[in-house]
Amino acid sequence: MSFSAIIGQDRVLRLLRHALQHGRLPHALLFAGLDGVGKRRTALALARVLNCESASSDDSCDRCLSCRKMASGNHPDLVVVEREGQFIRIDRIRDLQRRLRFRPLEGGKRVILIHEAETMRTEAGNALLKILEEPPPDNLFILTAPDSTALLPTIASRCLCLRFQAVTRAAIAAHLTGVHAVPPERADLVAALAGGSVFRALALLDDEELNRRRQLLETMARIRDVAPTEVLAAAERWSGDKGDLSEDIEWAKMWARDLLVTHLEAGGTENLINQDLSGELGAVAARFDPQDLPRLFDTLCALQGALRHQHLNKRSSLEALFFALRAGTGKDSPWHEPLLPALEREPFVRVVHG
Repeated sequence: MSFSAIIGQDRVLRLLRHALQHGRLPHALLFAGLDGVGKRRTALALARVLNCESASSDDSCDRCLSCRKMASGNHPDLVVVEREGQFIRIDRIRDLQRRLRFRPLEGGKRVILIHEAETMRTEAGNALLKILEEPPPDNLFILTAPDSTALLPTIASRCLCLRFQAVTRAAIAAHLTGVHAVPPERADLVAALAGGSVFRALALLDDEELNRRRQLLETMARIRDVAPTEVLAAAERWSGDKGDLSEDIEWAKMWARDLLVTHLEAGGTENLINQDLSGELGAVAARFDPQDLPRLFDTLCALQGALRHQHLNKRSSLEALFFALRAGTGKDSPWHEPLLPALEREPFVRVVHG
């Protein structure tokens, strides 16, 4: 994985190349951004460049023995620390401490990638902090996280933060058509639904995933017309699905956004995300008060925020969502208020106008 394979992160790559050319790479980097935008891939590409036998600061050759070892995951100076289950445990950091007592084995730069660093337990974070306070020479630490605020402030302050942007819709579509031979119309739809994540776009090439999304949105469109018992039954059916609830909520947020866009643009379809549902959204939007849609979006954000901080029962969460949708999602809805404390608000206007 070389720099040339990274999509849509030109600014980050430019900064890294400049630091490499001038020998000003810090001892610790934080790659912050959404899931699937290239943080891990960029970290692995940087590890290749630092140990490539061609000695170029612009990119790796992908042919030398070091690059081949990196590609196979067998390079002794690449250490990847990941969560086991839901957390990165302190045992992994203690193992790392023991390893750092020795110099890099092949004479280059040892790269320690701590992926999803926000999943470190407090004791693991404190152990890592001790390492970062007195970092051993010839070692580069790369942490990935959604944002610097997801880490202990003392850890974030010891890293140079590089922010990864959401990959543009055009760049994702071009990648899908050029590399994966996806037909242009399908590539445009998948790129829109990917929300700036290349990883997510690739997952959406599976027809089953797109069909699952359509079924969820069709359920939500009908939920206001059914009896309460049917709402409970729908939540029970959907909770039995093996899909990711957070992903379901992301679909629902895009749907709520498209309903408001349909109101604002008097039925125009050019700016819709769910282009394949454009013929149905007008009729669904007509059944919603436009003032209810931002509240629905807030409810979805609240539920998504709660999922990040605690374990929620999938069925109960879907019941809350469906009843909020059926009740009109107003601020007086009994299903809305309990979710608000966990809400990490995302400005609705920015999401609409992107």
